[in-house]
Amino acid sequence: MAYITLDGVSKQYGSVWAVDRVDMAIDKHEFVSLLGPSGSGKTTLLRIIAGLETPTQGRVLIDGEDVTHLPPHRRGVAMVFQEFLLFPHRTVYENLAFPLRMLKLQKGEIAERVDWVLGILALRGLEKRYPNQLSGGQQQRVALGRGLVGRPKVLLLDEPLANLDRELRQEMEVEIRRHQTALGIPFIYVTHNQEEALSMSDRIAVVRGGRVEDFASRTDIYDRPKTAFIAQFVGRSNRFEGVAAQASDRLAIRGEGVLIETAARPGIGEGDNVVAYVKNEKVRLKLAEPGAAAGANTIAARIRHVILRGAYAEYVLSWSGGELIASRPRDGAELPGGAEVTAYWDAADVDLFAQAGGDQ
Repeated sequence: MAYITLDGVSKQYGSVWAVDRVDMAIDKHEFVSLLGPSGSGKTTLLRIIAGLETPTQGRVLIDGEDVTHLPPHRRGVAMVFQEFLLFPHRTVYENLAFPLRMLKLQKGEIAERVDWVLGILALRGLEKRYPNQLSGGQQQRVALGRGLVGRPKVLLLDEPLANLDRELRQEMEVEIRRHQTALGIPFIYVTHNQEEALSMSDRIAVVRGGRVEDFASRTDIYDRPKTAFIAQFVGRSNRFEGVAAQASDRLAIRGEGVLIETAARPGIGEGDNVVAYVKNEKVRLKLAEPGAAAGANTIAARIRHVILRGAYAEYVLSWSGGELIASRPRDGAELPGGAEVTAYWDAADVDLFAQAGGDQ
């Protein structure tokens, strides 16, 4: 039985449906990310779970209880926001103790819970410091601790790392996931950053236009996108348009200057307009051989420039159809700018969808 259930949840503002008929079931020990662009409805969905918004339609259940119309403090949830929201005139200890004092807990229990949070978040020794005496990472840990100190059933996080620099953000990703695993409670994490979602989540709900396009494991979301939007939004991909021709169990997609072959797809047949995506890291390169004819899943191109991204090099290529990008590990000789190359990929590396207006 799911620990958190969203049953046909919708939220309307005037004539706009910010959340539209969302069904989700989240297990007790899961880390779930709500991933989507700005304005997709992911934060509204989180606020509905928190009790900060009441759905226009549908129900929210937590641990078997219908909490749709319960206020936040009676749901057993806590929320961590993008802004740290720490009291600048209070010490770390006082910031952590504040929500417990609002619950009117005894002094001894407050001290016990604060000490527990100081321990699990490596904040001991900082109890008497004020927020302006802390680093950004320490402030974020205090904000996280203030959510955990009440020992909630569910922790909700609304883009809590957005204001941190890249290195610190990556450190906090590891910490947040470690704490979720140790505590054994569901974390629901809102982000527009696919790297955060992919690094931490058990499952990802991709949200677009108030609807959940797919809710699946992070590997399925990345490797087996269910819709053209997910293929385009998650990861970095090259996009091709064409017309499908079916031959037995294979499809040949003829676009402008390229022939793509891949396995047949249900619902796609001869003459259909299609859009194909090939992730940058799936595109391989080799120096062009004079006189070699281009076959299926190959493109003759020229290296325009090379972008170094740590352990990977990103090759920006020019070809007759425009621009193509290939990413490859920097574990061999770097191909020179201006070189003529053949870009190629496997048939299994093509994500293919019937083309519709929403694919643009």
